[in-house]
Amino acid sequence: MPADWQERYHGAFRIESQTLGVLPDFRGLRIANLLKKRQAELAWREGIGVITWTADPLQAPNAALNFGLLKAMACEFTPDLYPFRNELNRVHASRFGLTWLVGSKRVREIPTHGGRADVLDLSRRPQIPRANDGCTQARFDLDAELIAIEIPANWTALQVDDPGQAQAWRSLTDEIFQVYIGLHPGQYTITGVGVADERRFLLAERSDLRLWQRLGA
Repeated sequence: MPADWQERYHGAFRIESQTLGVLPDFRGLRIANLLKKRQAELAWREGIGVITWTADPLQAPNAALNFGLLKAMACEFTPDLYPFRNELNRVHASRFGLTWLVGSKRVREIPTHGGRADVLDLSRRPQIPRANDGCTQARFDLDAELIAIEIPANWTALQVDDPGQAQAWRSLTDEIFQVYIGLHPGQYTITGVGVADERRFLLAERSDLRLWQRLGA
């Protein structure tokens, strides 16, 4: 973390949020948002300014919640982090490490009720370069301030319906994330989500001082 974040948000003392879920019958009601907002309020009340957790980068609904609504960020990626296999993880379980600055202005101003995820319509922003076209082609030479990385529209169903394509998605995006995501010069931080018709994307901004100043304000 940048030094001023470490001091301002007491970065040496954090909460690692291990598991949060909503029963299937109650999904789509913004309950996850309410739970996370309550967690943030309780943490900040106790002087804890940073909450971290891991998330599957290919789960589009989770990305909409984590980046589009909660305003978390991801500058850490680990391929095949967890050894388990289950209904949601039929191929190797790669993960983002998410950082949530619960004391920052952009997080504290999120409405508790009635908020909508910020989703960029990429069909209207053709100038934003895309790192990949589905699970078949990728570019590793992008050098823009903002880039888009495509992920499956329904990762859970894809793993069941077409395991071969699911493995292709995981393998290609693992490579993309390992190249682009991080804190080294020229790398990027995931900060948002986008759509183009039925396609889903993660939005990544260049990891530099200007980004840290904006996210940490």
